[in-house]
Amino acid sequence: MKKTLIFLALLNILLSSCFLPEPPINNIGETYFYLADTNGTSGTTFHSGESFYMKFCLTNTMGDSLDFVMGDGGPFVRFYIYQESQYIAGSTDGLSFILPIINFTFAPGDSMIGTWLAPTSFWQDPIITLSPGEYRALVDFPQFDVLQTDTIEAINFTVIE
Repeated sequence: MKKTLIFLALLNILLSSCFLPEPPINNIGETYFYLADTNGTSGTTFHSGESFYMKFCLTNTMGDSLDFVMGDGGPFVRFYIYQESQYIAGSTDGLSFILPIINFTFAPGDSMIGTWLAPTSFWQDPIITLSPGEYRALVDFPQFDVLQTDTIEAINFTVIE
């Protein structure tokens, strides 16, 4: 049962990214991180109780493969929501992953894509509702100095009544 839920959760994450329109991308043209309502309109103001998308993409624009290491079997891209310094929710909450250290290769032209329908994944219980206030969305992914991934910043957003 647990394996089935994990499989369905990962399938949902992958398929949900297919239905969002792409926002304007940065000047490199290959990396983006944005928030959007459930209609796909990017923005930073949402209503309390409303779900919204967090979407990220990083493409290897180098002519060479880039190697990286993961310390668990989870997704390459993970999302988090904070209010000030307090952790509120994350895209992998309620999931567990095997813990081997695995070496990966990020080939030229390949992309790391992640999408999360925040603030609660469908397998989570209880459901998280964001109260009105100021929040910060973060994305965690393997870092590559040559791709200038240090320029990808947190997104501040507001939840209203």
